[in-house]
Amino acid sequence: MPEPLFERLALIGIGLIGSSVARIAMQRGDLAREVVANARTTKTLERVTELGIAHRTELDPRRAVEGADCVMLCAPVGAFAELAATIAPHMMEGATLTDVGSTKQSVIR
Repeated sequence: MPEPLFERLALIGIGLIGSSVARIAMQRGDLAREVVANARTTKTLERVTELGIAHRTELDPRRAVEGADCVMLCAPVGAFAELAATIAPHMMEGATLTDVGSTKQSVIR
């Protein structure tokens, strides 16, 4: 198996799309050495653990992104601005920040 593309992938907002990304990343093993899932509720994170779709879970998005060389915003698009402002000071220099949002123009404004 090839070396993973990223050392640590942090999925911020592990809902329907984020959990799909997590599941594939865990199954393949070549996307990230470690998958970290973040959600707003412990109930969601407990379910992530039950399903085995992340190596680690974090309730606090700032902790979830620490040491991650790839951060994927999987929350609703309307939450991106606040989430980005929250996590930016805690992101690793040079980390890739991406999202699964379906629109970009409203986020940029």
